[in-house]
Amino acid sequence: MALQRKPDFSDPKVISDPYPAFAWLRTHDPVHWCKHHKAWMLTLFEDVNAAQADAGRYSSNRMRQLVDAQLPLQKRAVLEPFVEKAKRWMYAQDGKEHEAGRRVLGKTFSPASIDALEGAIQQIVDDQLKQLSPRPEMMAELFNKIPALILAHLFGIPTEDALKIRNWTDAIIVCMVGSTDPAYGPNEALQAIEEMYAYFSRLIGQRRRAPEHDLVSQVIAAGDKAGMSEEDGLAQLAFILVAATTTSADQLGIILFYLLDKPKRWAQVRNDPGTLNDVIEEILRICPAGQLSHRVLTEDVVLRGKTLHKGELVFLMRAAANRDPVHFSRPDQFNLKRQKQDHLAFGRGPHFCMGRLLFKLEAHILFTALLQRFPHMRLIKGQPPRWRDNSLQFRGLSRIPVDLALTDDVITRCFSAAPWEKKGGYCRALRAGNLIMTSGTVAFDERGEPFAHDDVYGQTWRCLEIIETALKQLGTDRTRVIATRMYTTDMALWQEILKAHKAFFNGCEPTTMLLCVKALIAPVYLIEIEAQAMAGNP
Repeated sequence: MALQRKPDFSDPKVISDPYPAFAWLRTHDPVHWCKHHKAWMLTLFEDVNAAQADAGRYSSNRMRQLVDAQLPLQKRAVLEPFVEKAKRWMYAQDGKEHEAGRRVLGKTFSPASIDALEGAIQQIVDDQLKQLSPRPEMMAELFNKIPALILAHLFGIPTEDALKIRNWTDAIIVCMVGSTDPAYGPNEALQAIEEMYAYFSRLIGQRRRAPEHDLVSQVIAAGDKAGMSEEDGLAQLAFILVAATTTSADQLGIILFYLLDKPKRWAQVRNDPGTLNDVIEEILRICPAGQLSHRVLTEDVVLRGKTLHKGELVFLMRAAANRDPVHFSRPDQFNLKRQKQDHLAFGRGPHFCMGRLLFKLEAHILFTALLQRFPHMRLIKGQPPRWRDNSLQFRGLSRIPVDLALTDDVITRCFSAAPWEKKGGYCRALRAGNLIMTSGTVAFDERGEPFAHDDVYGQTWRCLEIIETALKQLGTDRTRVIATRMYTTDMALWQEILKAHKAFFNGCEPTTMLLCVKALIAPVYLIEIEAQAMAGNP
């Protein structure tokens, strides 16, 4: 519904659905002074894009101005310790200071480093999906956990501390633009940042004494090499947590909402998984969780006939720019075939989001698994998802109740890298209700090439690994295997075969059968295994 008058950004209804307000501003007041936030709002793609690239006039060193805009003069002193810590984040820095922070974190967020996290992220996703109830509230049961658990892995901290990460970041982000939620105020933000810094100060001390292969140790080493102070190194670690936790969780929820709100979208991606990345990009454009970034002016700027003065805050409304009809054709429509995807969800310019590859990887892994395991997932009638109405900067849902539709008549398939599947027209494993059957599996690597030549123990183990990967895609693992059938061309190898089988299923032994056959699909393969498992509710 089109807005008929100037929007009020103190109104929770406007915050819960800001897009009519953004459309009004683009049309009537694209350079808008917002009295509530004491900031200019830029809503046109051209202006937002240009400002993000202009670090000379639009400075990121704005933490003090953000706090001052939210609090009366007599209360600002409360957050002075917060400002002193947060202004060291590279998010709040310009020029050489900002570049130094990016260099320290650069290796961790390089494409190669992110790709190396795929296995760990897959394991985290698999573990969490097993714990879902049949009718879960997805924000609480899944999306609020996944990014925090991934960061816990990245930082090398215990998984039980992951919840602390989410609680800290929820409280801290109110100091960006403020929140209408009374549970999160200045005192809570200050307490959260002090607890976070104390935790990671202790962790830095531990890693200095005993380095590990984690982000904290990497930042220490890179910071020492660059001459960065420990306070600045700690600040960059804190910034990564703040930047990558809440917004990632919110964006995952938004993606699910857009897929399930129109069931045809879910079915389309389920039937054509190759479109998933395009779907994620379009949802990032049409509804980014991080709706805006902010800057402070270093000099007077005249823009579209208005004078913006030095020292004033400017909100770069990325969500509004992403729906600018001058730049995107029919921008309010979800269009999977959209040719132009230069959206601003991750920003532009010097502060282009370092974590974008990590988010895209976790989103791809998570939604691939959801589509495979719960192909008929749906929203629950009478329990609509609920959008938050407490923050203009961070858009997300507080609740997404769904029905996983775990019915006995659903058949789900998964595939692997084996080249024979497409040639032979079969899948690696199939789930019908709670029964899972796998095809005969030989030992191949990630490219579908033979694995462990002349090593029957290694081939046996690899066959079972491939089988378990398929089982996890269908909602279970080795502990639910009830039978294996193994085929070898040389019964003299039986001891090594059973030795590997025993080691793999230690503590969850299934029934089995070992048969000698004349030949397998190629002479290089010494063993072929198929399995049967019971899934139960993941």
